[in-house]
Amino acid sequence: MRVTVDLSAEADIAEVADFYDDQEPGLGAEVEAFLIECLARLETLAGIHPSSRGVYRQVISRGRFPYFVVYYEILKGSEVLVRAVQDHRRDPHDIAEKIDDRFTP
Repeated sequence: MRVTVDLSAEADIAEVADFYDDQEPGLGAEVEAFLIECLARLETLAGIHPSSRGVYRQVISRGRFPYFVVYYEILKGSEVLVRAVQDHRRDPHDIAEKIDDRFTP
């Protein structure tokens, strides 16, 4: 499948990288590379994750930074659209609101 990352998910990744860089210089680049690798795995793994609310699927990252959830949907054909990348340690209500906004037509 072909993976596309929309602008809001790209902004999520940039925000995470900035946060980690503030904690330790250079760590933001490591987190960004880790998340990009996670997204690349969706090329072969997309669709195996359970559907949430009948609209999107989510996968929890595994590895050095296991705190991120990637929210995506499968479009017509074999295209995967990533709409959000969130740190699941944040307030669940804030995450739910953000996800609802991104997946509501």
